[in-house]
Amino acid sequence: MKGIRETGLRALLAAVACIVLAKGTAAETKLTDFNGEWSGTGQDRDSPLQSLQDTSCRNAVRATAQRMRIEMTCERKSGVRKTVRMNVTLQGDQLTGRINRRISQPGKEDSVIGGMLSGTKSDSSANLTVSWKGPTPSTSINLKLETPTSYSMKVTALGLTFMDATFNRISERAPRRR
Repeated sequence: MKGIRETGLRALLAAVACIVLAKGTAAETKLTDFNGEWSGTGQDRDSPLQSLQDTSCRNAVRATAQRMRIEMTCERKSGVRKTVRMNVTLQGDQLTGRINRRISQPGKEDSVIGGMLSGTKSDSSANLTVSWKGPTPSTSINLKLETPTSYSMKVTALGLTFMDATFNRISERAPRRR
């Protein structure tokens, strides 16, 4: 049960981070077009036995032509907070990278897990697979560019939807110079 619950949480975080990648999937769209702050709403759950619950998210993206760094935080009214950090590389139409997810719940110890992601992009969508460390099942993420300032993300595992959300740009920001 714990592994299935963690799969849903991981899927949610991975999905939000990957949504940003989906926007960058259009042939004319560059990863740098996603630099900025994003806000999203939708539903998610932590296990197959739970009902989908309302969630709100914030996503900060910093990108160059071939690399993207994403930090996403989602919260529910229940106090559950999920933070996902991703580093993604784009080569041709191939996406690869690393992901780290932390779930914080009132009165419980934080749950942290990492994993690898891989996938492909097309003109307006990206399909990713997250392989988590340990016994957690893989997660599929489908990202779809809806408009130049919004995208949708659907995360599934074990044949069930664990997250379904829509994100909108709230501000643009250039990447920090190092």
